[in-house]
Amino acid sequence: MEKINYYRKKEEFGSLTCLMLDKNVEEIECLDLSKPLTVKIKGLGRALTNIKINKEEVLNIFSKFNYNKINKYAIIDNSSFKAIIYFDGNAMNFNIIKLEKLNSESIIDLIHKEYLNEYTAAYLWHIIENSGIVIINGNKKITTEFALSLINLIHNKYTKIVLITKSKIKGLEDITILNNVKDLNIIDYYDPDFILFDYFNEKVINKTIDLNIQGKGIIILPNFPDNVTFLSSLTKPQLLSLSKLSTVLVEVTKSRINIHELYSSRNKVRIRGVCKNGNMSKKDFSYSIKLKNGISSKSLDSKVAILENLAKNNIIDKYEIREKIEKIGEKIEPEI
Repeated sequence: MEKINYYRKKEEFGSLTCLMLDKNVEEIECLDLSKPLTVKIKGLGRALTNIKINKEEVLNIFSKFNYNKINKYAIIDNSSFKAIIYFDGNAMNFNIIKLEKLNSESIIDLIHKEYLNEYTAAYLWHIIENSGIVIINGNKKITTEFALSLINLIHNKYTKIVLITKSKIKGLEDITILNNVKDLNIIDYYDPDFILFDYFNEKVINKTIDLNIQGKGIIILPNFPDNVTFLSSLTKPQLLSLSKLSTVLVEVTKSRINIHELYSSRNKVRIRGVCKNGNMSKKDFSYSIKLKNGISSKSLDSKVAILENLAKNNIIDKYEIREKIEKIGEKIEPEI
């Protein structure tokens, strides 16, 4: 699929294809057609490439997009990039600024964007893998892609994953997708290992409690702006039921992630913060209520090591991440 995507883009961007697809390239600049292009690389500054482009190819590429012409300038402004092209006879130069898009489905991409670090990602991976409940609140687009990045960590040929949705989510392979389900008991027929709900109501929360008691891992996207608003929507019995299960609340605010654990003490619901601004440390694991009460943390370090290795080698493709994890031999088995 990555190769197909590349060749489709090549028809559109020609010699600029690799630079347009590279998520680390923020800006592409041509000061003189006789010289190689320069780029701005995320976090590293500017660099000279070995790519040259001629006038005919520049005109061919940019003619495919809507543009406004002002004197000797053509200006393109769309959802993917902004470009200014100057042309005067044979003289031509241009500047392309790529617009930031999350659109990752890759936990490593989220780590690079500093939404969270390797320890935070390993913690959430571990919770889900051990039949926990992860409820993600915040921006709908970001929370959806964050949920899919977690799915890609637990996805392999031995696991069954069901997505219960009221919207159309594309690009999910080997996952059973159930749209607009009226009776959530149909999930039992598929007997999945993990379930992702991309909406929330009373039926979802009741079914979540039922499924989790059966040892299923659950991810919910309630579409609330923050954890407090979500908790306020629950009844006392629902809160108490969730607090007795391995429930973790994730809150995406701006470009950071906060995590709270829900637990109960003497039939009173408690909330404890375990991660602020996406940065969890090895020490934070020892304060986790979930890892103390029932979920073994013996394989957490190996998960951190896997994610550090993936991040170090800049492996952000979701298929390659799955392949690397499977080769290392991670097994999706409850450790409770």
